[in-house]
Amino acid sequence: MGSGGVIGMDDTVHHGGDGTVPEGGYGPVPEGGDGPVPDPGRAGTGSPPIPGAGPPGGRSLGWIELIAAVVLYVALTAVGGLGLALVLGLQGMLRAAVPLLVVTGTCTLLTALIALALRVRWPGAVGLRRSALRWLVIAVVGALVLRGLAFGVGVLWTELFGEPSNPQAFLGEALSGTDPLTIAGVMLAGALLVPFAEELLFRGIGYGALRQYGGRYAVVLATVVSAAVFALAHGLNVVMPIAFLLGVTCALLYERSRSIWPGVVAHVVFNASGFVLATLLL
Repeated sequence: MGSGGVIGMDDTVHHGGDGTVPEGGYGPVPEGGDGPVPDPGRAGTGSPPIPGAGPPGGRSLGWIELIAAVVLYVALTAVGGLGLALVLGLQGMLRAAVPLLVVTGTCTLLTALIALALRVRWPGAVGLRRSALRWLVIAVVGALVLRGLAFGVGVLWTELFGEPSNPQAFLGEALSGTDPLTIAGVMLAGALLVPFAEELLFRGIGYGALRQYGGRYAVVLATVVSAAVFALAHGLNVVMPIAFLLGVTCALLYERSRSIWPGVVAHVVFNASGFVLATLLL
């Protein structure tokens, strides 16, 4: 990442009184070749808008989407979990890695899509636009570095708080078995569906909506808050600190590339590498 490619923290969309985005509310393409690939679907903008911004003259993500996302996420995951428990039983649900991942990913994805459909109804507002190849490569490298850090975080957590409580231990149990269908299901649901759904919700909706506020500090505030919420969604356990770091990484990838896909790639590689290691070592 060249120094000429830094996007200023004050590239915030300024809303009109009706919540729409004026034509001038689009961030510049960084100099020095670091800029994102222009969105071919938006004529006359010159560069993709900042995360969360709507189309010219249209609405941007905001507090309505944030509040709706929180309510929907809690409600849908509760209903999904209850339904799974009724079908499989509580103990059976906790051991059913693939159904649990599918339900979680589906509820998360539905939350993001419904929140987007409330007012904005434009895929570009959540970063669904193509990305330059360089950002995808950076995402892969960053995810592998984070995977290495995860081991150190686990060791540090054990030293500080004793034996770590890992709510994702059931995934290790599923991957330690010999059933190829279970392993394939965990990989597909846990390393594809869940990462895409979580990026669309926590970065696309969460970071994008928060990015509209805070003036010159918008990037910092949106990054920290969205990553903290993402971490808390994983529970108060050994997963939380590394989830926070993953959230920060994906938010910055989104901010710099103006596309959600580098964050999705980083999330996919991070999860998949953990599943592969669990399969080989357990």
